[in-house]
Amino acid sequence: MANDSGLHTKKKIKMKYGCRLKLLRRTLRENPSLALFVCELKVPDLLGSFSFESEDRRKYLDVVASIVMCCPNLERLVGFYPAYSHEFDRLRHALSTRTKLQEHVWIIGDSSQGDGSDLSALRPEAAEAFLRHHDLWQSLHTLFLHSQNKGILDHELFVAVFSRLPSLEKLCVSNFRSEDFDDSTLQALPSLRCLRLQDLHGLTDDGVFRFASRPASQSLETVSFINLELMNLAVISKLFASLHNLRRFTLLQESSPELPVGGLVLQPVIASSSVEFIHWDILIPGSANDNLAHSIRFGGFPNLRTLRAPSDHHGILQAVCRPLERIALSSDKFNLARRQFAVQDPPRYSRALSTARNGAQDRIEEARRYVQFKLVVEEDGIVKQVFHMNGFMGLIGSGISYSLIPDLKGSDNAVIDLDDLIDGENESNVRDGCTGIWNATHPMGKKWWYHTERYRFGRIDLERFF
Repeated sequence: MANDSGLHTKKKIKMKYGCRLKLLRRTLRENPSLALFVCELKVPDLLGSFSFESEDRRKYLDVVASIVMCCPNLERLVGFYPAYSHEFDRLRHALSTRTKLQEHVWIIGDSSQGDGSDLSALRPEAAEAFLRHHDLWQSLHTLFLHSQNKGILDHELFVAVFSRLPSLEKLCVSNFRSEDFDDSTLQALPSLRCLRLQDLHGLTDDGVFRFASRPASQSLETVSFINLELMNLAVISKLFASLHNLRRFTLLQESSPELPVGGLVLQPVIASSSVEFIHWDILIPGSANDNLAHSIRFGGFPNLRTLRAPSDHHGILQAVCRPLERIALSSDKFNLARRQFAVQDPPRYSRALSTARNGAQDRIEEARRYVQFKLVVEEDGIVKQVFHMNGFMGLIGSGISYSLIPDLKGSDNAVIDLDDLIDGENESNVRDGCTGIWNATHPMGKKWWYHTERYRFGRIDLERFF
């Protein structure tokens, strides 16, 4: 369910919200055999769309919790991620009892400790309550932990949570304080397949270097480092060299990681025989792009198939990929004009995809202006024909595709962000909603198929974040 009922329906049955949810709850309670088949639940994100009073918020969470309790085989709750402020609510309790739950997203909000105690640390009873939520999640394989505003989870709590999830394979941790998630927490991570670390200022180059040497890191197939500001390129090189199962790697930050001054440099600096996809997005130019390009030229990535580099401002990485006839989209020129009109003093560097595609297309067009090859046809020493072949941007024979396509269709940001997942405002802004007209040919007529216009739910799978 992507939306709540229309105003006329609420008025008819005298309910402020949750009309369709209560009808669903009644159906599941009357048909427990049907409820056994429910593995996935999508409810309207009304908390993100309207300003609920605290009592109304609690009642709405209770309604959702009652539906969760009707579904013993529930595996995931989709598109509804209210913040958790370390206070009891029935929804989180209901989810903690679902033994087959496979995915969960924790949005850790402000810890409201009404006794005036220190807000920089959790009360022991609050930490214990949070930990108990994970006791029955033996099947959970995907976990998101995101701090919203000043949400707190201390180091010991992170470690304890990881130890209670034996099936955990995919982990995303973002936006926690340096004292909550630091190098020691990183070393305590279990063996995973996919890892995404974002906006964690407690992590250092030395900590990531030591993590790459741990046996538990060897199972990683996907690694994403977003806004960690790693400054030593040797750390990135160590990751590629140590993670033999690595298939996808994402690095997004502002500063360019550099090699230590005065050290011996052997090409390729970065190399991996297993990596198939690299997202390389370093906003401020430095030597990192050059080192990656040289590593590709020297055969450091024999299985690399896709390279996405939105901040390839000078085309250094585009030059080592397979030539393209066209990379810009028809909408890019309008996006660029709109951005220039909205921002009077635009930044010097941008990682917007429309800007990157326009820049890459300009380099393609510039290369075509000049003759790169001449083919001369002679017969008996007499020139019969001369063919001029214009230039191109790229490397003939390269098996690497240069991509500037986003994770989320239609986005101008290459990498999908947590805000795309937890933002529920689009459910209240219906522009091209569904009214049931797809079923207009039904013989029962419009009264049978028509319903209030509702938001078209665009599912965002958690898989996209890895």
